[in-house]
Amino acid sequence: MSEQLEPELERIARKLAAAGPLPDAPASLRERTLAIPDAAAETVQETGNVVPIARRARRRPRTSILAGIAAVAAAIVIVPTVVILHGGSDNAEHVALDPRGFAPKGSGSASVATHGDGSATIAMRVWGLPTPSAGRTYEAWLGRAGDRRPLGTFSTKADGTANVSFTLTRRELGAYKWLWVTNEPAGGSSQPSNRTALWGSLT
Repeated sequence: MSEQLEPELERIARKLAAAGPLPDAPASLRERTLAIPDAAAETVQETGNVVPIARRARRRPRTSILAGIAAVAAAIVIVPTVVILHGGSDNAEHVALDPRGFAPKGSGSASVATHGDGSATIAMRVWGLPTPSAGRTYEAWLGRAGDRRPLGTFSTKADGTANVSFTLTRRELGAYKWLWVTNEPAGGSSQPSNRTALWGSLT
């Protein structure tokens, strides 16, 4: 306790002792105090008569909204199913065609698809190929160890691009491992030259 407060507290204590005994509380105060629980009971009783507020009933979704949701859900399920069924007859694989010595800046890709009727299609797209000199053209090939099969010749545009497709049987396609493009004399060759422009693996 602070030394400054101790003298002040002693002074107050002496005044209280000199004032004498405290007066008795009036009887009316005791009656009012005892009556408080009755008043509280009345408050509780009055509160018990309050009618609770009814909760608002949840609205049921409209039939049209439910129908719309069902239609969207059905579309989400049906669309992938159609795609899967369509893919059952035409299975396509993509082959990257990388540049070789004759066309170091060239590139290309091929979509190889097999069909339910036993045929197959190779759709080839190339770009960046140099323009062939006079009397020469490009030729596409299938290959395997000791065997080469020419697919056909094609020309490029001035910008070195071309889109060409070839048709063969699924059995022929399955027997080969490589696909490539070479630069050949006009009209094509029975065997590819060493002027290889693009090459890709079918397996």
